[in-house]
Amino acid sequence: MLDQQKRILKTPIVLRKQCGFTLMEVMIASFVLAVGMLGSTAMMMRGAGVSKEIKYDSIAAQVATNMAERMRGNIEVVELGGYDNLIADSMLSTNCSTLCTPADVATYHALVWGQELTDLFPNRNATGTVTAVNPGVADSVFTITVNWGALQRVAGDTDAVVTGTSSYTMIFQP
Repeated sequence: MLDQQKRILKTPIVLRKQCGFTLMEVMIASFVLAVGMLGSTAMMMRGAGVSKEIKYDSIAAQVATNMAERMRGNIEVVELGGYDNLIADSMLSTNCSTLCTPADVATYHALVWGQELTDLFPNRNATGTVTAVNPGVADSVFTITVNWGALQRVAGDTDAVVTGTSSYTMIFQP
């Protein structure tokens, strides 16, 4: 029995293997997770800004299509050149209380188009123009252009924005 006790005392004490994480490992993992989350948040914020600008692209396409349909409905004035160099203007005045001539209708279309641009592009200074590619020719081709102020981020500075210009051009033959 004494030999057994001596043998137990002479054997080295085996430490149990550590389970769990050290504080340093937890801090490093937290830092990596925080950097990843900041990156994904910045990407989502940028995506939200881009989606707003894409919305204006689709609105511009619809507004240009609306003007093309107005021209199709007033084909007599189109053939006479009444839409050559037409500019959207929400301040025009037309009086069609009794009878409108086709030219008055073209002026009214410029008024309605200007009001659409003002309403659909708030604080973006939107403008619209209709220009004949080959004026005075039967079955002329027109370009319908919508321009508006676009917000663009400055590289390296997430808060500063500058106003650029975006445009949509539609080539149209009534």
